[in-house]
Parts: sequence; C-alpha cells; structure tokens
Amino acid sequence: MQRLLIGFCALFSLAAQAAPLTPPQGGQYAIIVQGNNGVEFARHADQMIAPASTMKVLTALAARLELGADFRFATDIQAQPGAKQGDAINGDIWINFVGDPTLSRMDLLALFKQLGVNRIKGNVYVNTGAYNGYERGNGWSWGDQTLCFAAPVSSVIIDKNCAYGTITATQIGKPAVGNVATGVPIGIGADNVEVMSYGDMARQFCALEVDMAKGNFYELKGCITPNKDPQGLRFAIHDVEAWGWDNIRWAMDRAGIKHDGLLRVTHKSPDNAETLGTHYSVSLPVMLAKMLKKSDNLYADTFLKTVGRHYYNKPGSYRSGTMAVRAILTKNGIDLGNATLADGSGLSAHNLISARQMLSVLNFIQKNDAELGLIKLLPSSQVDGTLAWRRSVTAPMMKNKVHAKTGTITGTSNLVGFIDTAGGQRKAFVMFQRGLSQDPATHERYRASKAAWPWTVFEKGVLESIYQQQPIQIADQG
Repeated sequence: MQRLLIGFCALFSLAAQAAPLTPPQGGQYAIIVQGNNGVEFARHADQMIAPASTMKVLTALAARLELGADFRFATDIQAQPGAKQGDAINGDIWINFVGDPTLSRMDLLALFKQLGVNRIKGNVYVNTGAYNGYERGNGWSWGDQTLCFAAPVSSVIIDKNCAYGTITATQIGKPAVGNVATGVPIGIGADNVEVMSYGDMARQFCALEVDMAKGNFYELKGCITPNKDPQGLRFAIHDVEAWGWDNIRWAMDRAGIKHDGLLRVTHKSPDNAETLGTHYSVSLPVMLAKMLKKSDNLYADTFLKTVGRHYYNKPGSYRSGTMAVRAILTKNGIDLGNATLADGSGLSAHNLISARQMLSVLNFIQKNDAELGLIKLLPSSQVDGTLAWRRSVTAPMMKNKVHAKTGTITGTSNLVGFIDTAGGQRKAFVMFQRGLSQDPATHERYRASKAAWPWTVFEKGVLESIYQQQPIQIADQG
C-alpha cells in the first residue's frame, strides 16, 4: 500500500508540474534556455525587446574586458611644478574629475586635506574633460529627471549627484515647510504645497510634484497628507556645475583653505602638471558587484562612458561608450547583430536586444567565468541584491540557485542569468516579458491583496521547470 501511495503521489506531482504555463494576458514574452548540449528551449527568441536593467550585463562584461580587474577611478588635484611652497600654493590648481560614481563629499574633503596647505593663491579649475555630450541618455523618461535613479552622468559626480531633504506637513490647512541639512548646497521651496487628507487628494487628482531650477533649487507643489514627522525627499542634481562648485567651496572651507582666485571650468589640465593629491575608488569588481546586485544606474552609465573613453582615448559619452561596448564584444566573438544600444543602464527606451543575442553574452560569461568572475557578482536568489525577495524565486528549493540580473521598467519584467539545476547543471537562460498591463480595477485588486502578479507567476513556473529539468510547456493565448 505504501509503495502504491508513493507511486500515485509521484504521478500526481508529474502531472501537476506538466500543466502548461499561462503567460500574462495581452503581453509578449521571449525565452531561451541553454544547457551543456546547446539550446534546450527557445520561444520568440529573435524578437527585439527592451532589456531594461539587464543591459547592465553587457556593460559589466565590456568594462571587465576593457578596464581590467585592477581598474580604479582616480580623482586628483594638480598644480604647476613647484607651485606648492610651504603651506600655500602660489598659482592655479586643477581638480580632475573622472566620473567616479563612488566619490563623496567627505572624499573630496580628504583630497583637499592631502594638499597640506591653507591658501591657494590662484584660480581653481574644475576639469570636466573626462566626459562630453549629454548627461542623460537619449530615450530616458523626462518624468524621471528629478529622481536619483536617473541622476546626471557627468565628469563631476559627488554623492552620486543626489541630495536629500525633508518636507514637514503636520496639519491639514497649515503650510508645508521644506528643509535641507546644514551645508548641503540645494534649496527646497514648499510654499505651493497644500496639506490635505488622502481622500481629498484622490478626489482632486492631486499629488506632490517638483520643478527644478538653476542652482539646484527644487520648488515643490501639489498636495501631501499630514504627518507628525518630517518626510524624506531625494532629488537628482539638476545643475551639475553649481553642485561641483558649491561642494568644492564647502570642502576648501572645511579643510581650512583660503582661496584668492576664481572657480572656473576647463576641459584639460597642463601636460606638465604636478599631482598633489589623489583619491582612488574601490576596485572594478567591487563596483561591478554594486552595479549588478543593486542595479545601480549611475555606476552603469559611468562605466559605459569610461569604457568609451578608454577604448577610443577620447572623452567618454553615450555614443562612444555604446560603440565601444559593441566593438569590444565583437572582438571577443559576441555578435550583437541588429541590437540597439543607447546607454549602459537600460533606462533608455531606445535599447533593443533579442533573447538569443543576450544568451550569446551569457555564454561568453559562463565559458570564461574562471577568469572574469562575473557570475558571483550577480544577485543570488533569496541571498542578496534584487533577487533577495523576488517572488518568482522564493520556493525553498530555489535558494541560491538563480544568479541573474533583473530588468524592470513600466510594462516590462526581465530576468537573465544562470540556474543551478536540481541535477547539478548550470544553465544559462533569458526571459523577457513586455506589454504587461492590467485594467485599473484588476491592478488595484492585485495590489490590495498582495497577490503575485501574473507575470511573476509565469516567471516562477518557467524558472522552476528549468531547475527541475522538466520541459517548459506554455499555453500560448490566441
């Protein structure tokens, strides 16, 4: 009887697992899976789809190949030879910013302290020549410009070009007040913010909005509900030049350095200049781990521009960076064909790539993992990064079995990477989903009940089929 029961359970389990998976209604998908003997499953694998943040996989590979594991960003201060005399610099200095995404205000202060002086008798030149062109990518949403995940990618990056503030709105009908921490060089205005109940906000279709102005002043407007505590705000820097100057003034003041000249922008430093102080970032693998696990857009696009700068020996830009990425991958046998690369982060709606093209990138990463070490830098299911809590990989058997990059923008949910199967095989996979949408009532019902979204359920079924080494069966809708 026990043997019969076990057999029945096994048959029932197989039958349940074999039930076809249902893709989200109205959406499109592309899936491709590769094992030891080649492609095991492919559906719509040649459709061109926006990769969203899975674009960072290409950026990481190109950066690792071009820059090397020992690469570090170096931000330095230079002067003419012999200009430093005792506790003063008799002449101009050049601060050479190189787009280091890790550089903080405190790092800048420490850099000035390295000079060991209390006076600069000349101009301070801010060298922004590492990059040129646009600070944001073509195809980025204009509505994201105030948000820190879309901060400007410039040669001057300080505190990730993101600033913090608060808004205090304690009582309905009373004015709101905007505040920033002492010394942070931005301004917040809240005179045009109304404090009202959530119901009134909904009836008036009102929300908190922000306008940006030169000099990094943020004018808040619209509505907000009352709260006894200040509510945190984060703003992407709008005026990078002013941000750089203001932070340099702050650092010199904190370092006790008086300055007799002007602050000016330049695009180069003298050929024979003497380096008086240098700040180094952490190594490339550490930064790539941050970029991939946390899906950091600023890191990704600084790597893109830096790869372009390094490859062509010219100022980095989105144009030179995307061309360099394609050239580097082509040189290593990865043909991106008709893929469109617009940035390094995946924020741009102009990016397009097929699942099969993305798989060729994954195959190279897996084949050369002993040398490159990129797979361990990807998020791991139930362990870290964007896969720590992703609902498609929460089954106990999936813990630390999926090593993959997520990619999410409105209407799109992507996942690309590797699965360690129950049989001990590591398989590369690409799963793109787009056109994901619901009517307002259905969307609200899912949100309120906290039920898994249909695209999450579909992704979960595909991943678990791969893990269990079962055929992927999909009930395509007509």
